[in-house]
Amino acid sequence: MNIRTENGKPASEEAISNLESALGFSISGHFKAFLRTQDGAEPENNILHGNYNVGIDGFIPLDQILEERGYIENLPERAYPVAWAACGNIVYIDEGKGGSVFFWDHEDSDNVTELASDFDAFTNLLEPFDIDAIEMNPDQMISVTRRIV
Repeated sequence: MNIRTENGKPASEEAISNLESALGFSISGHFKAFLRTQDGAEPENNILHGNYNVGIDGFIPLDQILEERGYIENLPERAYPVAWAACGNIVYIDEGKGGSVFFWDHEDSDNVTELASDFDAFTNLLEPFDIDAIEMNPDQMISVTRRIV
């Protein structure tokens, strides 16, 4: 993983097993390994390079995966959410597709993009993001408001 995380806690083997029982299938080995040390982790500011250039706000805690799963329209039968992306979008793993990781756009539930072949490859797509590093050309700015504090 190219980014730092904080506030992640180890998930118990019992909790992982309970999730798998509730889902009715085994979860990805890469994601299990992540849960064993980083359950519910919050990543530093980041950007997910690819078609969307959005960031990941947080990794969904194991005890919230089933609830979050219920909110996602058209979710494949053997899929489950693993991360909250910016602007209300979700990243999920589909075990029916070999553990591949997908981006789900909440504004268009049919708009799903494969991000990576597995959870490890997905986390390696995350890069630190520094807003101060953004350079804009003057013709990209429409207006600027100065706030006096």
